[in-house]
Parts: sequence; C-alpha cells; structure tokens
Amino acid sequence: MNSYRQDDWAASPTYPSTVNEPYLMGTGVVTADDTGTRPLSPPHSHADPMLAWCYRGSVWVHLQDARWRLAPGQGVWIPARTPHTAHHEPDSIGCYTYIPDSSLIAPIDDITRVLVPRAVQEMLLHLGINDMPTDLRVRIQSVLIEMLQQPLPEAASDWGEVPMPADERVVPLVQAVLADPGDPRSAIELFLAHGLHERTVLRIFQHDVGLSFGRWRTGVRMTLGARLIVDGTPIGAARAPLRLRHDERLLRGVQGALRPHSPAARGTRAGRRGAPALLAVTPQRS
Repeated sequence: MNSYRQDDWAASPTYPSTVNEPYLMGTGVVTADDTGTRPLSPPHSHADPMLAWCYRGSVWVHLQDARWRLAPGQGVWIPARTPHTAHHEPDSIGCYTYIPDSSLIAPIDDITRVLVPRAVQEMLLHLGINDMPTDLRVRIQSVLIEMLQQPLPEAASDWGEVPMPADERVVPLVQAVLADPGDPRSAIELFLAHGLHERTVLRIFQHDVGLSFGRWRTGVRMTLGARLIVDGTPIGAARAPLRLRHDERLLRGVQGALRPHSPAARGTRAGRRGAPALLAVTPQRS
C-alpha cells in the first residue's frame, strides 16, 4: 500500500491549522466509502499535532518508515509537521483530531500510541455534529484533551497492541485472558466461569473490536508469542504454553519479519486478514 517514493515524502506539503480560537480542537471523520482502499491523500503533514484513531474496523496510518494498524479504540499521536497518510479497510471509520500546541497539556514530540475510550470517542463525534454554546464546547474540549493525554494504564501499556473491548461486562474475562493467555479452558468454559452468556460476549467483541472472542484470544496469544521470540525463545517453546497448536508457520513468519534489535520490532506483516496485527509495522528495506 505504501508505494510512495522518497521524493514524495520529502516534498510533502504542510497544511495550515484548521482550528480557530477560542476552540481547542477539531475532528474529521473519514469512512472507507470516501476513499476505497486508496490512501486518503499523498503524504502530507499538518501545522498542528494530530491524533489518528479508529472508530470501527481497521485504519492504517502510514509514515515514511513505518505503518500503524489501529483497531477500534486505538489511536496514535502524530507530531506537527510529520509527513503521513492513511488508508481504511472496508467498512471502517477513521477519525482525525487536530489539537494546536497551545491547547495541549504536554507537547506531542514523538509518535505515541494512546487508547481512546468509547465515551471519549462518542463525545468527539457529538461535538462535530451538534450545536452548543461556545463556552460549553470549549469546556468539554478541555476535558477531552486531558483524558486523551492521560498516561496509558499499566495493563494497557503491556497489551496495547491488542484491541480491547470497552464494555465493562467483559472486563473480568479480558483480564483473565491477559493474565493467562495459555489457559486451556474453552471459550464457553470461560464465559460460564465469569457468568456471561455466549451471545452477549460475541456481540460485545464484534461491536467493540470487530473480532470474535476466539480471534481476539488468538491475537493475545500471538502477541505474547511474538514477544517471546523477540526475546530469543525458540518457536516450539513459545508455541506450546500458549496452545498455538496450528500456528508454527505463522510464528515463523513473525520471526522472519521482526528486526530483533529495532525499537519497532514489535510488528509483523505475517498476520492473517482479520487477525489482530501488532500496531507498529516497520517495512523491511531491500
């Protein structure tokens, strides 16, 4: 998808700020219907820092030397004047929130991932389509900026590459899977252990992360497996405790795609369509 040349990135234009005082932010919403599978535009940057975040489906953010896959509730801060573009998978909705430096609690100097809670997502969209007094809008924007610049909680920091459902009903279930990805119990057994109905769990996971519980659980195991491989664990040793019986080929793909000594070595291009990919994917140079 990233077919742009070095010259395209070097010549990328910088768009002026679209946020006017007294407002603190602005958000644009783009669907796959707007662009198909094409990038939204050639590489470009903005005068303001931008938070790219996914509301539904999968959104890919392209930088010159990396790609970031965002699942629902995941976002990535892009500093001002950092060239980028993006594309959306079918039936996806991506959002782009622009916040001038003067409105931020702390400057955005680095590419930084962030979780965007469902309540914050809905309020950002609400601000975009509803009229309200200016002073009320500015107060709400101020609170949202504070929430978006909160540090990631420890659990989210550890598992940030895996999309997380926001519904409180499945929080204990999610925590149990993260604590023991290799738990041998079936999905049904886990649901019963947490007093959950199968249809309820499946509906929540499809709505919040766009995946079935089974595919999400496999994504958790694959993420941990990839980390073990980066740390030097043999594939067989990484696969067995996680019960990835049929994923040795995929894990070998992970091993081949990772750069062991790169800060971005969390990513892989070997993920199958529909499986949760790791967020940061650094293209291999030929």
